[in-house]
Amino acid sequence: MKPSTFLSLYEKIEALVQRLPESLRGPILREITPIKTLFLLQRAPRLVLLGPAGAGKVELLHGLFGADVARPGEENLSDGTWQTFGQKSRGTLQLLDARRPASLNMLRAALAEEAPDLFIFIRPALPIDDALAADLDHAAQILACAGQRGGPRAKLLGVLVAGAGDAEHARQDLHACLHTRTELSDRMAGTLALPPGAERERLAERIAIELPGEAQLEMARLSANRALQKQIAQVVIKSVTAISAAIGAQPIPLADFPILTSLQGTMVASIMHISGREMSVKLAGEFIAALGANIGLGLALREGARAVLKFVPLWGNAVSGAVAAAGTFAMGRAASAYFIEGVSLAEARGLFRRRKKETPLLKD
Repeated sequence: MKPSTFLSLYEKIEALVQRLPESLRGPILREITPIKTLFLLQRAPRLVLLGPAGAGKVELLHGLFGADVARPGEENLSDGTWQTFGQKSRGTLQLLDARRPASLNMLRAALAEEAPDLFIFIRPALPIDDALAADLDHAAQILACAGQRGGPRAKLLGVLVAGAGDAEHARQDLHACLHTRTELSDRMAGTLALPPGAERERLAERIAIELPGEAQLEMARLSANRALQKQIAQVVIKSVTAISAAIGAQPIPLADFPILTSLQGTMVASIMHISGREMSVKLAGEFIAALGANIGLGLALREGARAVLKFVPLWGNAVSGAVAAAGTFAMGRAASAYFIEGVSLAEARGLFRRRKKETPLLKD
């Protein structure tokens, strides 16, 4: 799905919102904003690598992608320009290798071209020596160059490539050394060790926290980090559910139906995209059908709620809105479980049915 498709849908939603009571407009528009940020402004994260040359770059990329994406010889490639790394359908990131002996003039030009999202000072677990002091001085110069362009100041994350020794002790040493330079200490976001194995997942989560919203989705996709993907999917589900509740509560029979179905289909397609799959409304529709989400029945339930309770219009609208919200939330939760958590279709279908029943306004 192209950004223009999202934009068209959101324009329709915003036009519809204008017909709602003024007290509801602001809250609904606020729910649309995070989705716009995630999908319409989505871009690759921009990371700047600092520290000693010769080690850390390959480990960092492998820790993020979970695969070898750096070509042979790229560990020591430091030409002062932004490099793009990625995997097909998973996403990409931009990396500026600013480690010594990269040209300061080249790095200054690259930082003027693209604003960094995060600086990463990465270092193997080595004894503290004069070379580290030179690397810290060089890092301070790079941060000063980046600060000349103004705008938000990117944070600095220290990453230790741990070996077989005491990783925590070495991390504490690196943390203390980074704080010896005021230029670095003022931007510190923390330090972490990068041990072998599954614990590398912490790296993607920690980096994502420091990224702007428009770069977080790509980090979740490229890292295939389920916890991170679930967090982003929950933002989408929450926002779309809130919008569905407000739209479903409109006192205009059938007027909300096309936009609700479009909204739900887009939500499922968005969750597919978050998981690293192709974003397709057609495939989303097939998944919704496989869940057993009978559109006609859902429409009848909502319109029936209005009809039965039409003698108390406000309550009837509330019930209708609650049914729309319950169905949307159940659909989003089932999509997240299937595409991100990896449950079976049968399990996703069962989850959808259970969640759909959890509608507070319809309980005894």
